Amino acid sequence: MSFKQLHPNIKIRLFTQFFTQFANMMVMPFLTVYFAQKVGQTVTGLMVASLVFVGIAGGMIGGFFSDRIGRKRLMVWAEIGSGIAFFIIAWFNSPWLDAPYLTYSIFIFGMFFGGLLGPVSQAMVLDVTSSENRRYVFTLLYWIGNMSSAIAGIIGAILFQHFLFQLFLAIAAVSFLSAAVTQLFIKESYTKSPTEESSPQSKSNIWSNYKDVFKDRAFLMLLFAGIFILSLEEQLTNFIGIHLANSIDSQSLISFRSLDIEVDGVLMLGILRSENTFLVVFAASFITWIVKKWRNKSVLLIGLIMYTVGYALFTMVQSPWILIGLMVMVTIGELMYIPVKQSMLGDLAPDDKRSSYLAIFQFTGYIAMLVAALGVILSGFVPAWLMGVKYVVFGTVGLILFLKVDQVLRSSQTSVVEEKELETSVEN
Repeated sequence: MSFKQLHPNIKIRLFTQFFTQFANMMVMPFLTVYFAQKVGQTVTGLMVASLVFVGIAGGMIGGFFSDRIGRKRLMVWAEIGSGIAFFIIAWFNSPWLDAPYLTYSIFIFGMFFGGLLGPVSQAMVLDVTSSENRRYVFTLLYWIGNMSSAIAGIIGAILFQHFLFQLFLAIAAVSFLSAAVTQLFIKESYTKSPTEESSPQSKSNIWSNYKDVFKDRAFLMLLFAGIFILSLEEQLTNFIGIHLANSIDSQSLISFRSLDIEVDGVLMLGILRSENTFLVVFAASFITWIVKKWRNKSVLLIGLIMYTVGYALFTMVQSPWILIGLMVMVTIGELMYIPVKQSMLGDLAPDDKRSSYLAIFQFTGYIAMLVAALGVILSGFVPAWLMGVKYVVFGTVGLILFLKVDQVLRSSQTSVVEEKELETSVEN
């Protein structure tokens, strides 16, 4: 599989995703800082929590309607809605006006449209890919996302305090541009067949629609596998970050002649996060090339063992260079398992419910954040090494569930092949 062979929708989506994510990531990581400075930490916590729930609602509504009216129309509406919201937000943070509460009220709409866009755009990607090329496509999307976030995070940190008005205008402009590109160049990837139109499922309401999704046992296994594994990643900015800050005193990282660079736990956390982003951007293609002919089972076994062991050892190691080495191991595992996970999700989701499946799968991120936060509370009562044991348990359960889903998918693919062979023999 090469880039030239990709569907035109994928190529265009890679382009638009880079710029939309770039614009958003110049602001979004600093959103809590903005509100905390304006309205205080307590109110900020309530605001951010409510925005998360709005995003979830947008995703579920978008997933439901996308499986009924198609992808393109909803993507354009969501991008236009997001553009209008951020244009108004820019005005509320202009040189002529400073209105944090009005900003929050419009952010509700911005988060809703952002949540709506997520599962719809992902479903469009799944529509125009196959089981054979999904790992490659999702590696590209993951690489694009990390590269844009890394560059945008640096620029946003420099500009956020003094050029907030211009940054919000940039998000609005990019959203409108993305809507125009989508309308002009992206082709509709999903249209219901007459059989699907007349089926009882097509007339179901939103509640019965998602009830059907939750009846899929293989999907539920994938959902919980995603939660267990993603919970490990969330630990880096929760318990592991706190643990490093408290346990690593200032010590030498590099000492050569007159050069002496020292790090403490907080700086070490920043180094590890930057290292992870750097490795994803520059090593993704190499790791993809190595494992491209491997079976999913082998990729999951090796990738998730490296990933889990690395996070467990973060709770027990205080040497800066060993921590840096562990992050290399964790990132390689991450680059191995994530494309497989996304590919499995695409294979599980039926054509007429793709957006609905993706909307529910978005819960993994929110639940993983909650699990990580609860882990911080638990860490006040247990030693750090026991938290590491917990990570091993999480990783093991996640790996077992992933392997079970892979087994279900392989059995399903074998059945399809046998049915086709039987049909061919009958015709002959």
